[in-house]
Amino acid sequence: MSGRHARPDPTDDGTLDSLLVLVAESLGYSCRALPGDVMLLEGATRLHVSMRNLRQLARLVPRDDWPALVSDHVTTIVTAIEEPLDLSDFELAQHLLRTRIYPAEADNGVLAARPFAAGLIEVVVVDTPTTVRTVTVEEMHGWPVSGDALFMLGRSNVRADGSLEHTEQDLAGVRVSVLHGWTFYAVTHLAWLEEYLPIGPYGALVIAPNRSLIVAHALRPEGDPRARHRAAVAAAGELQAHAHRAYEDGPGSLSPHLYWWRGGELTMLETRYDGDTLVLPGEFVSMLTTLAAEH
Repeated sequence: MSGRHARPDPTDDGTLDSLLVLVAESLGYSCRALPGDVMLLEGATRLHVSMRNLRQLARLVPRDDWPALVSDHVTTIVTAIEEPLDLSDFELAQHLLRTRIYPAEADNGVLAARPFAAGLIEVVVVDTPTTVRTVTVEEMHGWPVSGDALFMLGRSNVRADGSLEHTEQDLAGVRVSVLHGWTFYAVTHLAWLEEYLPIGPYGALVIAPNRSLIVAHALRPEGDPRARHRAAVAAAGELQAHAHRAYEDGPGSLSPHLYWWRGGELTMLETRYDGDTLVLPGEFVSMLTTLAAEH
């Protein structure tokens, strides 16, 4: 595919990279570009800054605000690492704990993390007024609560922070529920999705393209099997396309994939195109057929 007609990205002109180097040097750090659009900062400690995420954030604000954006972004990351919290007092720390969803590739082996869905992990983090930082397995083992109980506590604190905004929208003729929040923890709410919308035995098609957004389409048993299949394919096609767009736009990209939510479990659906037609995995279609026979 030719990139001739691609929309130019104003954040790719080197300005953000230059601003990041200036801010980093003012904080005593040298910079080196790494593969994957990542900048390595080396100084009092070593840390990585995702330039892709920074570009996504920059697209949301006027260009004149880029210096302040970069300064705030880098300073927050550096402060969180150079001035770690004392988490030894669990009585104080427990109120700061949340669980946040990250791409699976973020798991470096030392995070207090567990699988959430294919391509996604659930991580225990500490939420402070200035930053969000991950918890290590070593820190977790120093507390009286660990394992599943710690994740339950983190989820409970996310839920106590309040509900996401919930609107019903038409996505190219497909009725969807859009759950949105200016929070790092929106996608954690998938754990109790059925509290936001009525989901029957067929479950729902779901996307979680970035940290602020969930879009879901509840699968209905109405109509004959062929009509049901057509409706599922139409919904899957629109959600899949929307997932790819929102994943690219970010910020906080999570997954470009389509999932099937059923009974609290998320299954990734490996879709493909036959010409212009989206083809759903055979096992998913056969499960829908089996469910239809049972109801």
